[in-house]
Amino acid sequence: MNIWAVACLVWTIVAYMIAKKIYQKHTKVWLSPAITVPTLTIILMFIFGISYQTYAQDTQWIVNLLGPATVAFAVPIYRHRDIIKKHILVLSVAIFVGMSVGVYSAYAMAQLFHFDSEVTSSLMARSISTPFAIVLAQDLHGSATLVSLFTVITGLVGMIFGDLILALTHVRSNIANGAAFGNGAHGFGTARAQQRDNEEGVIASLTMVIAGILMVLVGPSLIHLFLV
Repeated sequence: MNIWAVACLVWTIVAYMIAKKIYQKHTKVWLSPAITVPTLTIILMFIFGISYQTYAQDTQWIVNLLGPATVAFAVPIYRHRDIIKKHILVLSVAIFVGMSVGVYSAYAMAQLFHFDSEVTSSLMARSISTPFAIVLAQDLHGSATLVSLFTVITGLVGMIFGDLILALTHVRSNIANGAAFGNGAHGFGTARAQQRDNEEGVIASLTMVIAGILMVLVGPSLIHLFLV
């Protein structure tokens, strides 16, 4: 048993619980556990010289919980299915556009910085939530570790700057804003959308889940068009 690996597990769980309580009292974006806990963890890993392999040894199962967590988003979707039926056409277009822009922007960035094929595939797969992105990355011969990192960064950036970007567009539609959060920031964006408005959170949930399913099904063919 690696004592450092066990310490990392205990730290992650305890730090998250404390950070969550702080965030519930002070709902500032920068106090979100998704930001504070990883930041402090990285700092501590540098201080104590802990490698990523050591950290992941006993904490990898936490990542695997993202699958059930993503499925749980189906609950509010079912409860508000009437809203979904009413806006199905708009949502379909939003999901298609979001998928296409996500893949193309990642490809353009990869070409600009001359990334190798593994990094390129992982970057292009990051435009959906982590559980779906990991499956897609495997089909594209990408890296599960890299795509997880890219997806989390994408979600965090979308959650932090989403309010500002939507404010600049002057869009007041809960449907449009929810679709933007779900497409652009995945799980983090869905959580933020839920804080903003219940309907917005439902739309974000739907957009995130359907986009993930579609990308797993058609993503490999879509991405290969860019890589050929």
